[in-house]
Amino acid sequence: MVTRKGILVTAVILATIGAASFVVWVVPQNRGSSFVVSDYKSELESIKERHVLVATEMASDFKELLDKTMSPDDFIGKAQISSTQITSLITELIESNPPVEWRESYLNYDESLEKYNEYLTETISLAKRIKGGMSPADLNDEISKIDSLKKESDSLVIKSNETHP
Repeated sequence: MVTRKGILVTAVILATIGAASFVVWVVPQNRGSSFVVSDYKSELESIKERHVLVATEMASDFKELLDKTMSPDDFIGKAQISSTQITSLITELIESNPPVEWRESYLNYDESLEKYNEYLTETISLAKRIKGGMSPADLNDEISKIDSLKKESDSLVIKSNETHP
């Protein structure tokens, strides 16, 4: 038997579900996170410090890879994580939207991070080749190529420092 109370409870439940669905449909779900930077020098310095931490750790890991005290698989995992961290730093630089006087310095540092990411990609490639076996001559050629990417990244950091307002 149908009662008034049962009909009323059912109507309230359906109305609640309908209202919740409408709110979910109307309210935007993907709000991109944003942040406002007011001290561009401190922001850039913070990014540089985090980059140095990643680079220091990767230099140590790369040395261990070449000394064969770290397995290629372990190195690849660490380098991939570092690459993700560098990509986050690049995104942070881009999203900070610096004023004109800081733009050149930020762009130079962005290029440095991009070059460092290339460096990481090449070290990952080298680790994979080491895992598969490679000649000492090929290893030296690859190390030279990797070192040149690192030097390019470092020179762009210097250029960024020189273009500070």
